[in-house]
Amino acid sequence: MNKILEYQIPLFIFLGAVVFALAIYLGFLFTKLKQQKNDQDDLQKKFDEKLKEQDYYFKDSLVTLARATLSGQCDLSECCIRVRKILEYYPELEANKDFGPIITMYEQIKIFPTHQERLDQSKQEIFEQDKKRFEIENDFRESVHNSLEKLIQHIKI
Repeated sequence: MNKILEYQIPLFIFLGAVVFALAIYLGFLFTKLKQQKNDQDDLQKKFDEKLKEQDYYFKDSLVTLARATLSGQCDLSECCIRVRKILEYYPELEANKDFGPIITMYEQIKIFPTHQERLDQSKQEIFEQDKKRFEIENDFRESVHNSLEKLIQHIKI
């Protein structure tokens, strides 16, 4: 029993030092965790800001395309292709039946080649495709214009 009393004080000092060291380490870990949370919050803020910028850019693009098409500055088929691609970022707009003519027209004209693929074709092939595309544009002109006007009204930027 005497032996236990003899080592009791050094044992308590040792255990106290271990607890103190663990407390310091725990404080260090909590500080690091808090810093990581702050960093994550900052990153989330930046991400949200970028998302908001992108949202504004896409909505502004939709309105600009719609207005340019309604004023005759942009081909109807070009507008449908671009608007359809942007609408993919907005499932709620894409599902809106008011914009159905844009999507339907896009489905009919998406088969035509664009860019370099179009330029690689013969003039006769381009002429035939343009003729078909113009027919599709004429069939959809009024309904797509109505959809574009509704799109402008729907988007508030």
